[in-house]
Order: sequence, then structure tokens, then C-alpha cells
Amino acid sequence: MPVLQYLQAFFEELRQQGIPVTTSQVRDCCQAVLLIDWMHKDCFYSTLFTTLVKDYSYKEAFDQVFNRFFEEYLAPHTLQRLESLEKQNAVRSKEDTAVSNYEIGMGSPMGKGGSSQAPGGQKNPLEQDFGRISEAELARIEAFVPLLARRLAAKFVKKRKRNEQHKLDFRRTIRASLSTGGVPVNLFTVQKHREKPVVLTICDVSGSVMNFSCISLALIASLERFFQHIESYAFIDEVADITGLLLSGNPLNFRGHVLRNARVIGASGYTNYGYSLEEFHKRFKHRMHRKTTVLIFGDARNNWQESGKWVLQDIKNRVKKVYWFNPEPAALWNTGDSIINQYSPYCDAVFACPNLLELEKSLAKI
Repeated sequence: MPVLQYLQAFFEELRQQGIPVTTSQVRDCCQAVLLIDWMHKDCFYSTLFTTLVKDYSYKEAFDQVFNRFFEEYLAPHTLQRLESLEKQNAVRSKEDTAVSNYEIGMGSPMGKGGSSQAPGGQKNPLEQDFGRISEAELARIEAFVPLLARRLAAKFVKKRKRNEQHKLDFRRTIRASLSTGGVPVNLFTVQKHREKPVVLTICDVSGSVMNFSCISLALIASLERFFQHIESYAFIDEVADITGLLLSGNPLNFRGHVLRNARVIGASGYTNYGYSLEEFHKRFKHRMHRKTTVLIFGDARNNWQESGKWVLQDIKNRVKKVYWFNPEPAALWNTGDSIINQYSPYCDAVFACPNLLELEKSLAKI
């Protein structure tokens, strides 16, 4: 069982034993686990204890739960097996990267430089480039998507509450104070009418952004569980409504689920942003209005076909905001068949999201 599943069950067991474990403590614990060597039991124990226990009186109960959960998982033979698998994955990742279609087609990796290694030798999943990860690493990154979605949901709720703070209605307050000799006994505020936002997500699920689309779909599905007004669409050279599919699919195989059960592949089978945008506009424009925010996930590589930028211009005129999330570093934009420069004038912002960390930062800005 992956360590994240152990951790989730571990948190619940701590709460059942009367140890208060808050959401912020869970977040701190997951972030700290990324920075240590999981192969050392003492280090692993110290990380969990210091991030989850704020009162030393809970130590005995914590030790009992920890030993029950991780005695087998952290046993010597298990650690050796995990270490061996990690080395095999590292070798396989290098081989896959060397012959990947992405490097052959683009000539250079997506990374910006720097290291994504944690001090213990583990790769930090949040900083691994989508274009350079293996299948095993992709599954490890996807395990963090639900946590990321909860963090984003918390940020959105906090921002909404901050924006809903009422302003003082000076005129009404002063007028009412005349009856009390000019003393403002009663304060009146300007009431705000809360709008119910609608979010439309459009995701490219073609092979050139395979890893990014897997993460994007998993993130969208997680957000759908927090917000009731999210509608999701996917495309390659046809566009399909996949809102219901994301709620019924396996989080670890959303892309395959969409390809099997939604008509996103047309006659050519090659990515066609122009045609897909036109079809989306023709079939779903009635769902767009001034309260709608449109999120587009894709690399804008259009195989030298018509861009259909007029469609995005009309969408921008219809909706409140349009944001584009591009899995490529900005240095690769507008190279080859990338036409992101034709779409960017009709977006409120275009974000470079080569890894999960940058994707989270970008989503937090909208």
C-alpha cells in the first residue's frame, strides 16, 4: 500500500484515539514527509510526531498507533525492497526520458533547472516536470492531488469570505445617529449580493500532454467534490462533456476513462484546438454568461492547423474570466507548432505550469 494511504488511515486512527489532528497539521506533515528519507525509521517517526502532536501527554497513544501502523511497513526487509524499487524506477525514468517522444520532438527537457531532490535522496513529487516523469512517478504525484484540491478549496473559501466582508454604510449610520444625539449606536453596512460562480474547465487529453492531462483531470475531479458549479470538457479533435465521467471514474486512470467513454477523438486523431474550440462554442455557448470563469488546460500545440482564435475572443466577451494553464515552460511557448501567442490576448492570464507546485500556485491566483 502506498505511504500516502497509510498516512490517511494513520491520521484517522490518531483522531479516534483522542489525539487532536487538524487539517493544517496534516498539511504540514505531508509537506515534511516529502523532505526526508523514508528509509530511516527514526527520522520518519520524528517527522510525524513533531508535526502531528502538540501536547507531550499524547506521546504514549501516538507511539501505540505508530507501531501498529508502520512496524511492518518500516521493517528492514520492506525498506530494502522499497529502496530497490526506487533505484529501478530511477534507472527506468532516465531511460524513458532519453527516448521519450517529447525530447525527440522538442530537443530539450521541460525543466527550468535546479534540483527536485529532497535531502534524503527522494524526488519531490511537487517539483517534478510533467514531461519527464515515468508511469510510476506519475502515480506517486497523483496521490497528492486530493490534498492539493483541499488546500485550494480552503484558499478559495478564505478569499470569498474576505471579499464578502461588509463595508460601513456611512450615510445610513449617520442618519440613524441623529435620533441618539449624534452617537452612532447602530452601525449599518452595505449588503453584498453573493453570486454563485460557474466554472467551465476545458482539458486537452492528447498524447503530447498525457501526464499533464492525467493530473489536470484528477485535480478537476477533486475540485468538483468541493464546488457544485463546475462543468468539465475534454478534447483532442472533438470536444465532449465529461462532468459525469469524472465523478464515476478511477482517480488513477481518469485519462483512460475519458478516452474510452467520451468522444474526444475525431477523424484525424491529432490535436486540433481550432476545431475543438469552435465545436465547444457551438454546442455549449448557452452555458456561458457573466458569472462564468473558463479554465483551459493545454499546451496550445495545434499541429499547424487553424487556431480558431475568434472563438476564444467571443468566449472572453461572454464570460467573467478566462485563464490558460500551459504545461510547458514559458521559454518553449510559440516554438514549433505552439500558438499560445494567438490565444493569450483573449485570456486574463496565461500560466506556465511545468509541475504540480507551479500548477497549485497558478490556480491559487485566480
